Amino acid sequence: MATFVKVERKNGICWQAVIRRKGFRPIKKTFDLKGDAKTWASEQEALIRAKRFKDPRLAQQALLGKALDKYREECRAKGKAVSTLDRERYSKRHLERILGKNTPLGDIDGALVNIYQNQRIRENASNSSIRQELAMLSKMFRIARKTWKIPVDNPVDDVDRIPPTPGRQRFLTSEEARLVIQEAKTLRNRKFYPFVVLLMHTGMRTGEAARLHQDNINLEKRYIVIEKTKSGRPRTVPMTKTVAEALASLEPGKDGFFFLKPEHRHSSSTMLRPGSIFRSCWQQVWRQLKNKAEDQQAYPGFPVIPHFKPHDIRHTAASHLLMAGVDIRVIADILGHSTLKMAMRYTHTLDSYRLEVIDKIDHLGT
Repeated sequence: MATFVKVERKNGICWQAVIRRKGFRPIKKTFDLKGDAKTWASEQEALIRAKRFKDPRLAQQALLGKALDKYREECRAKGKAVSTLDRERYSKRHLERILGKNTPLGDIDGALVNIYQNQRIRENASNSSIRQELAMLSKMFRIARKTWKIPVDNPVDDVDRIPPTPGRQRFLTSEEARLVIQEAKTLRNRKFYPFVVLLMHTGMRTGEAARLHQDNINLEKRYIVIEKTKSGRPRTVPMTKTVAEALASLEPGKDGFFFLKPEHRHSSSTMLRPGSIFRSCWQQVWRQLKNKAEDQQAYPGFPVIPHFKPHDIRHTAASHLLMAGVDIRVIADILGHSTLKMAMRYTHTLDSYRLEVIDKIDHLGT
């Protein structure tokens, strides 16, 4: 039922519409004209009868900080990857810092989100970090509207997001790969060489390789079952004879892990990024390669190898498989890409290879 109250102000008279209905909090809104107040009240009552009414005050009562906390708790309950939750912890920190943890969701619009993005750009945050932060904010608003029934629009939809940074296209040539393997063999850590070969000959992610357990490999049939993957779906990866021989030379720990020690598995930070256990080994390899390239007197003709990241070894495996004529769909399956589009980025490696093979028909008609 709607009532209309005449309110006298210094600048004149206005009318306050008050809607009271069982099961709803009183709703009030003030208008200059009584006719406008009646029209508004009639529209809101019609929405209530149609069960389509959304109380706008809910959006003012929901605060950003608490909404993000609720969102993260729901994600944790649904089994979202620990690494993703850890990354979103940093995203949440930036969102609360700039937008304000006590800011009502109803006050966050596209203009405010655009201000947020511009400030993160000025702070020299990477494109991927900014996009991840906005993606988290966008998902939270969608859940708030659909699941929590808070009447809010998604403000991120009104923002032109910063484009993604072009993916790295670094991969090792056959000669560079040989030299890296050669240096890996010289390190005191005898597990590093099998680790590098495993990466280079399977295209596994560093975290997947570091978690390798003896129950997940079959040396006779030469395959590895990766249970914990980025996509959440287990996959089977074939291994070369070189990988099988390298793993056969390793003695797994009492707990069955080839590379992780008990102290590693008891460290939450290490288990988030298990490939980091070989960080010092990579640094030593880079240093040895650099020193040999600079000392041409002791190592004449030793090439300068541009810096590469451990993850580039995965790109190396994919690129060389593609140049060997392996179907892109098979490569996507081996590497565990959820979509074919992810694997298509390796096709750039064919540019120089195409030029090389096209000369094989240079004799035609001549």
